[in-house]
Amino acid sequence: MDLLLIRHGQSEANAKGLLISTDKDGLTELGKTQSVKLAATLERFAFQPSKIYCSPWARARQTAELLFSPAQPMTFDARLAETHPGIYGSWLEADFNRAFPDFNLNMRNRYENGESHLDMAERVQAWVEDAVKPEAHNPGLIAAVAHGGPISVVLQYLLGVPIETHYPSFTVPNASFTYLKWRADLNRYCLERAGHV
Repeated sequence: MDLLLIRHGQSEANAKGLLISTDKDGLTELGKTQSVKLAATLERFAFQPSKIYCSPWARARQTAELLFSPAQPMTFDARLAETHPGIYGSWLEADFNRAFPDFNLNMRNRYENGESHLDMAERVQAWVEDAVKPEAHNPGLIAAVAHGGPISVVLQYLLGVPIETHYPSFTVPNASFTYLKWRADLNRYCLERAGHV
């Protein structure tokens, strides 16, 4: 199966410049509009998922509900959630970066009462091993609605970009898609198309 990675529309935390926020952070009105426009874009490219996975965090869930029909089965998988920021969920990203300028130099650094980016990467990689790789040789399309961090991890993992030394190597905007095609002749995924509204 091919793989379609989708980042949620603009969230309240994105609009305010927060670090990561929490699982309760929902879409702004712009984020809802972006998601509706993205649905039209996906339809234009004839992306019709055979399986849909989604982060259970509110902003991803709301995006998925605007992208896909309620009749389409959807699996909510916590492994696709963003890095849990612990006590820093309400901090502005700029303030956190000023207070902890070296934090992002090491993926093993853990947010207090939260997790590290490496923790997130390991659970996302486990999702790829469980949900994506076993389906690679089958026809169809897997769609995953998630967040910027997990999407970078999936791309790096499948495209062979080292995680610990180069995270994040991919930054994707709100309401964007990244399409990876399974190439049986090469026995690997290849990035074929990416875009956003």
